[in-house]
Amino acid sequence: MHASRLLGLVALLPLFAAAACTTPAGGDDDGPDDDDSAPQDDDSAPAVPEFGTDETRVLTVIATAADGLDVPRDLEFRPAVDNQLWTVNRAFDGVVIFRKPGTAEQEADVRIDVYGNHFMEEVSSVAFGADDTFATCQESRNTYDGHGAPDDFMGPALWPADPDVFAEINQNNNLLGSHLDMLHESPLCMGIAWDHDNVYWAFDGKNGDIVYYDFQQDHGYGHDDHSDGIVRRYVDVNVERVPDVPSNLVLDPASGWLYFVNTVGGKVRRLDTATGEVTGSLPETMEPLGEYSKVEDAVVEVFAEGLVEPSGIELGDGRLFVTDYATGEVVAFDLGGAELGRIQTDAQGIMGITLGPDGKLWYVDALADEVVRVDP
Repeated sequence: MHASRLLGLVALLPLFAAAACTTPAGGDDDGPDDDDSAPQDDDSAPAVPEFGTDETRVLTVIATAADGLDVPRDLEFRPAVDNQLWTVNRAFDGVVIFRKPGTAEQEADVRIDVYGNHFMEEVSSVAFGADDTFATCQESRNTYDGHGAPDDFMGPALWPADPDVFAEINQNNNLLGSHLDMLHESPLCMGIAWDHDNVYWAFDGKNGDIVYYDFQQDHGYGHDDHSDGIVRRYVDVNVERVPDVPSNLVLDPASGWLYFVNTVGGKVRRLDTATGEVTGSLPETMEPLGEYSKVEDAVVEVFAEGLVEPSGIELGDGRLFVTDYATGEVVAFDLGGAELGRIQTDAQGIMGITLGPDGKLWYVDALADEVVRVDP
């Protein structure tokens, strides 16, 4: 069953504001002034269509702990299949797959790989990639759910997105479950974004860098040859982890900008992925790799400020959406960095956010164990 709740007071910044209109609390003081020449018709379209208006917006709870959610931290729709939503859940190192979410035919499928306590231990984030695969990052130093001493043998993992394969094959033999690959240079990994092929970007929470990962040819289900992996560490793109709050990333393929939240300091930053130079090799400490190098002098800049603890991030239709874990808000920006508006949710612990095939925003509330859809 799905409950609907009307959102109460929100702080929404219309683009068509009159001269007396003010910036909402927590807004970016450096943002552009209101356009006094903009139309002030009450029937004007909202500045952020995905938000709707105070009078029309409804927050619809799509799923709860009754569906198997247990500290859901991120979510994304599977591109290869219509209307299939995947959530990653920290509490049990696994996923809940929703078929036909938000409909009367909704089904929830809880999946835990037999080796999830390594390959998905303390999972923080998810990103779908090429050829119906996905990758996850883990906020872990590799303890096998507390059964071992941390050894930092941890980083992004690559998985099949076919439910007939994921957490189904190699569950009772001498192979390592259903994972397709893993590279181990980023303990306490807080966010992940797909680039192309088997290439991803990760927020390395332990070492404090943005890192480029190319799995290249995956090693096959349950195997462990990582020797062709390429890892490039952007050593002067420094980030800082907030424990228990994922720091997500998203790539704009049109421009090459990689947007990432800087949870400490309340900022969104962006990295020009066409810049930077490989300046040398790094010592292999965890495993043999095809390349392990450092990159310097990439263009990186502050994109937006005025947040408290940003966590989730999503890009769509010329707008960037960011969730603020500390305030429960969702904030929208144009791609020039100007704030377009923000809405207040009643989330206890808002984290990942995604745009669904319906054009609506969906987010997870990790502390309430909920998936919520914004119906504008």
